Amino acid sequence: MGSRDRRLDELANVEFVGSLSEAFGIYAAELRDVSTRWDTELGLASTDVRAALVSMKMRWLGLDAAARRLKARRVARRLRRAQTLAANLSRYADRFPKEYARQFMTPEAAKNNTGGGGA
Repeated sequence: MGSRDRRLDELANVEFVGSLSEAFGIYAAELRDVSTRWDTELGLASTDVRAALVSMKMRWLGLDAAARRLKARRVARRLRRAQTLAANLSRYADRFPKEYARQFMTPEAAKNNTGGGGA
């Protein structure tokens, strides 16, 4: 924990002015970056949470070790599901500027736009 920057304002800082193709490409790159960081964080958290819950020495809520392991696995599973969501968001981020180009640009301009994708 500690000194890392915990703000997630990268997406809010993207301004949709000027070339929308460029702005959408930057937004998609920032979205991909944020969701990749969340994917990593949630993966680490699910492992840490499960280990912490299983390693408790006391009879936690009157549960024996086997019941604690089962409940810890269920809690960690929720974080892994959130991790899957973040990973999918990262994969779909690049589709946003491509769909914009397909819907709002001429075919020639759309071909030129989909090659870069941003930062």
